[in-house]
This record gives sequence, structure tokens and C-alpha cells, in this order.
Amino acid sequence: MLVFTAENIRPIQTVSICASISEVQKHLQRHKDRYLFVREDDEIVGFVKTRNIKGYEDFSSLLEEMTPLNRVYSITCGQQVPDVYKLLGEDIILVRDENQVLCGYLQRDDIIIELLRQDETIDLFRTILSSIPLGIFVVDRKGYIINYNAEGLRMVKMDAEQIQNVKASEIFGAEHIDRVLSTGETVLNQLHITPRMGILADYSPILNKENEVKGMIIIVQDLPMLEELAMELDYVKGLNKDLNAILSTVYDEILVVDNEGRLLRFSDNKMSDFWAGDMNELIGKNLVEFEEKGLFKPSVTRLVLERKKKVSVIQETAQGRKVLAVGTPVFDEQGNLDRIVIASRDITETTKLKSELKQVRRLSEQYKKELVDLKKREMLNRNIIYCSPKIERIMKDIEKVARFSSTVLLTGESGVGKEVFAKAIHQLGPRSSKPFLKINCGAIPENLLESELFGYEKGAFTGADPKGKIGYFRQADKGVLFLDEIAEMPLSLQVKLLRVLQEREVIPVGGIQPIPIDVQIVAATNKNLEQLVEKGLFREDLYYRLNVIPIHIPPLRERPEDIPPLAYYFLQKLNETHNTNIQLAPDALNLLEVYPWPGNVRELQNVIERAVVTVDDDIIVADQIYRLLQWEKLNTKSKPIITNIMPLPEALEVVEEQLILLAMEKYKTTTMAAKMLGISQSSVSRKYQKIMQKRAEKSKIV
Repeated sequence: MLVFTAENIRPIQTVSICASISEVQKHLQRHKDRYLFVREDDEIVGFVKTRNIKGYEDFSSLLEEMTPLNRVYSITCGQQVPDVYKLLGEDIILVRDENQVLCGYLQRDDIIIELLRQDETIDLFRTILSSIPLGIFVVDRKGYIINYNAEGLRMVKMDAEQIQNVKASEIFGAEHIDRVLSTGETVLNQLHITPRMGILADYSPILNKENEVKGMIIIVQDLPMLEELAMELDYVKGLNKDLNAILSTVYDEILVVDNEGRLLRFSDNKMSDFWAGDMNELIGKNLVEFEEKGLFKPSVTRLVLERKKKVSVIQETAQGRKVLAVGTPVFDEQGNLDRIVIASRDITETTKLKSELKQVRRLSEQYKKELVDLKKREMLNRNIIYCSPKIERIMKDIEKVARFSSTVLLTGESGVGKEVFAKAIHQLGPRSSKPFLKINCGAIPENLLESELFGYEKGAFTGADPKGKIGYFRQADKGVLFLDEIAEMPLSLQVKLLRVLQEREVIPVGGIQPIPIDVQIVAATNKNLEQLVEKGLFREDLYYRLNVIPIHIPPLRERPEDIPPLAYYFLQKLNETHNTNIQLAPDALNLLEVYPWPGNVRELQNVIERAVVTVDDDIIVADQIYRLLQWEKLNTKSKPIITNIMPLPEALEVVEEQLILLAMEKYKTTTMAAKMLGISQSSVSRKYQKIMQKRAEKSKIV
């Protein structure tokens, strides 16, 4: 029987609702507690959490987060608790006397401690322990963990076998555990951030009737975002201890170089007979100068600085040793070269070059994935994957537009993701907590579209709901209504839509009374509305009402920089969904980048999914991607796309190589390829042999 009396409840500490923040802080210095009750005149009206006070300059602002007293569960002092589960589901429980006068309160850990004191409730406690959403660990007087729940194991990322007979100080704060066990004090809100976990822990003593400490309870709350942000900050600054640990365990020698070629840090795996002297003496020195001094050649640092892209070379030292060096550039948010990560391995005497090179590639892919993840975290609240300047400018415009309620017209080809950008306007604006509704104007018959948009009164037409219906405009009140395929809206409804935009009110079908609405309209189309206006298929006045803030979403072929992050994003989502680990080969990614994508992002997503479903191995190669692309539907006169600035002769060579490879892949013979390319058969044969020879030599190096 669980009963609470005046001896085991907490007294209520109150402050006036008119108190200043300094008065509240002085009060908390005298009475330390998690909750502070607020009184108005002589009546207690609610409570606030004291840990939130530091973020406010005045008490009145904090009162906006006050929990009213009438929303708090209460029990009667001295009477048996009817529902123990209900108590454990609340932050605090009010305790009233028989006359319903407030006499104290309980916290969740008070209830758990009382359960532990009563032997007859131990089975109930075990059931509760395994069902509540907080992590709970029970520690004995000697500091060993003797009980726990599944949530606790999940939060500390350990299993039952790992935690058996383990001292709590090996997982949690040793100084806090010693303090609680020695003094019987309660220690609250302690952060623990390690490479394995990020948690907030409370330490509470377990006392017997003589107030002797018999053990303690550690209550854990999961803080994954705090851990993620801390790891991200450490990564950007280059000071993350975990990264240094990773560098120390990688078989390769890892060097981190700044944007001028100076050595910043290195891993513990130093290559023998390569660097003379102590590596610490090389910190701050320019690695390009070592090539000039003849220590080794060529310098991978110099090549990355010149080309601004990943470079793999075979270096030869003055002593005749050969080293495989892979330099990977790291760019900042403005696209400027910020760091170079160099992975080096002595391959002079190795007999397992192929397997070792796979490890180097995995390491490079890991760096690339970390960069993509960093970009995703930066755009967490946007839910849009991109890295092109064009979309970056559009997102800046959307951030500005989202602060207002102006009508927005999104234009662009089918599949560019206009709905995603519409949701971004909603999420980034003040209407984010209100509804976001979408209606496709071309997917609903004309006779139903009017009632869907504006609603109807009861008995408006045969077959109507006798209760009437609220239309999309009223459902989206205070929020955002996305009108997709606006060009497909019938002319008869365009007049009514124009009136809604002008008057900010709707009249349901069968009704006569206008109803005011407050809705931001975001319309979208893949057609040219100006041409439709000229042809009389779209009202000119409605066009200008919709075209207040026009935003054009460029097709994917005009922003090829977005193809790699989008492809990796779709592949990652599919791997997570199907529990696979399929990777994308570099040559397959290159093929994706040169394809013009007439179906835009939607087509790219479909191709990646088809590739994942049909792949025979755990890597998607270029041949498989080529078979999935609709080359025959493309215009043979379409212009090639160059994604980076390069010397003109090099660009001509790249385009020529792509055209010859595509022609040979499609037509199989040099005669047919020459006919389609408009050059002689001997030229195609000679150039194709040269390309294949160059690729063979490159594969030997790699």
C-alpha cells in the first residue's frame, strides 16, 4: 500500500507573481528546488521549473511557461494512492489534506524512493521500472549497479551483460556518486557527454527510516541532439578528441594540412624512413617545400591546392621508397578550400595492395560522408538537400519570404521538388505551427474542386454530406495552402479564387454569408502562365495576384552540383529502410552527373531506387546506371554540361572522351559510332584505344 504523509512530502516554496527576477534568484539561493510555486494574492496559481530561470531577464517572461495548478494531478495526504502508474507519468504530484488544502508536493524520484522502501511493492516497482520512458539505474551502498531498466541500457548504449557487476562510477560521474553516498544529498541536472552518449542525470539517495543512505537512484534523460551538436562543433574546429583517436587507430598515416599547405596535425602511425626527425617539429611547416628540397615527389598537397579536388598519387622518396598518398580537400560553407586530409601508406614491399586500397577508399568515402552529414545538419530545419549556388540563392529568398505572408508562385519543371520548397516556406515562417495543406488542382474533377476548396453548406447539392463540409481554405486558416498545378484550374473557378485572394474571405457552395480567412497562398506550376494568359486559358488578373513573389526552381541539369548529395541522400535512406549497405561507385556517380535528368529530382530518386533493388553486389557501378537511364528519349542535340572551370583544351578532351565512350557503349562498333559522331572510323578507333589505354594505366596506379 503506497501512502504519503507529511513526513515524506516536499514543502511548497512560493514567490509573488509580481516578484522581480532578482528577488526570485535570492529566494532560490535560500531554497534550492526544481520547482517554484507562484502565488497571486494569497492563492497559489501554478509553478515554473527553476532550471529555466537563467535564460530570462525578467520574471514576467518566465511566467508565460508557468504550468497552472488546475492541470496538475493531486492525491490526498494519508490515504492510499489509487494509481501508482499515473503518479510516475507526471513531473510533480500535488498533495492535499482531507479538506483539499494544498500541503506539499512530490517529485517522480520521491515516489520511486518510497516504492523501494516498501517490500510489498517490489514486483510493482519492477514492472514500473521496465515501462517508464526514463533511464533508471539502482545503485547499492558500495556503488555497484544492482538494477536498471531497458531505457537506461539504451541511453548509455550498453547491454545487460556489459553492465553486470559494474561500478556506477565507470559510466556516470564518480564525484556525484561519492557525494550522494557520503552525504545523502541530491545532485540534479548533471550533463555527461562522451563519444558514446549524451545524457542528463539526476542522483538521488535511497534512505531508510533512520535517514541512513542505503544506496541511490540515477535517473537518466537522453540528449542526442546535444551530443550531435557538440561533436559537430569539435569537428569544424579541428579539436575533437574522438577524431584524434580515430586518426590514431587508422592503419594509414593521416595528415591534416591548412589551405596554404602547412601541417596542422598528424596521426600516431608514422611511416618509417619517410619523415626525418620528430614529427612535432614539422607542425606549422609547409609540406610543399619538402618536394622542392627533394625529400619526395610529387607533392600531393601541391596538387590538391592547384586542382581543388581529390588527388591520388604514387610518391617516390629520395631513398627510393614508394608511398600511395590520397589528398582529400575539405571546403568551408563558402566553398573555399579550408583543409586537406592526406592518407599515406608505404606500398614498397606490400603484397596486398588491392585490399589495402579498398581501405583507403573506405576512408575517403568516410570523409566524404562526414562532409555530407555536416551539410545535412546545417540544413536540418530546411529538409532540402543541395550544394549548388542556385538553390542556395533560392533558399535565402525563401528565408526572407517566409517571414511575411505574401502570395508565392513557384515555377519549374515537373519533378524539381516544388512541394518541398513550399513546405520550406511554411516551416521557416511564423505559420509553421499552423496547418500546411496541399491540393492538386489538376487531379480533382471540376465539379468537385469548388466544394473541396471552398466547402459547402448542408443540402447544397444532391449527395452532399447533410452536415456540410469545411473547405481547404478554412481548414488552412492561419496556415499555408499549397495550390499545386494551378494552371489546371478551370476558368470558372479562377474567378472565385481571385475573389478569395482580393477579399480574404470565402463563400461556401450553397451559402450566402462570406467567412473571413487568413491563409498564405503558395501556388505552383510547370507551365508558362504568361503564354496561357495570351491564349486566354488563364485569367490575367489572377496571374498578377499569384505572381507577387515569383520563385523559379531550376531543373537538375542546370545545377549538377546537387546530383551527388541527392544521390547519396536517397541511397542512404534506402539503405536504412531495407537494412542494406549498398554503395555508389565513383564511375557511376560521374555518369549521374553528366545525364541531363529530364524528370529532375523525382527521376534521380527513381533511378537510385531501381539500382538498389536490381543490384547484384553491394556496389552500384556505371554499367548498371547506364542501363537504367533513358538515353533514347534525350535530344541528341542537347549541349554537354561542364560543372567546373577548367582550361579549354582539357574541357574539349573531357567532352570528346565522354562522347566516344557513350557512342561505343550504345552502338558497340567503331563504324556506327563514327557515323553518329560525324568523324572517320579510324579517328574513333584511334581515340577509343587511347582512352582505354589511359584508363588501364590509371587502374594500375589505383
